[in-house]
This record gives sequence, C-alpha cells and structure tokens, in this order.
Amino acid sequence: MYLCVVSNSFSKQVVFNKKTMLAVIIPQLRKDGMYYEVNIKGYPRFYMSWSQLGRFDISGDDMPEVPYDLVLAVSDVIEKRIQR
Repeated sequence: MYLCVVSNSFSKQVVFNKKTMLAVIIPQLRKDGMYYEVNIKGYPRFYMSWSQLGRFDISGDDMPEVPYDLVLAVSDVIEKRIQR
C-alpha cells in the first residue's frame, strides 16, 4: 500500500447525540485516492473516503463500530473543509 500523509491535518468540533466531540482528521493520499484518518476520543480510529453515495463514508476491510450518525457528521466536516 502506497501512503503519503498530507500535512494539512485539522481538528474540528463535531456534534453527535447532543454532545460536542473533538475530531482530529488527517488527510492521506494513497495510490487509490484520498483518504481521511479520523480520531475521536472514545471511538476506534477509522478511515473515510469519497463513496458512490456522493459523500464521505467509512472505508476499509475492517469497519469499526462507529455510530453512523457520527460518520455523517464527520463527512459534513470534511466536505466543508475541502470546499473552501
């Protein structure tokens, strides 16, 4: 697997179940596209990439147990970040 970490990582407050959580997001350029490593305290690390659904979604073979509402909230954060 080819991996190149892009240096413009960022952190953003994400609201999930009426709680505010800090998400640290690290962009990674791989040979098959751009991925985002997502770290949120209390949840396993997971990776997101652009999906055929027209939004960012969890990617990889072993999908961690992360609530899908949290995945959607992080997807919104990444989309807003790359659109600016």
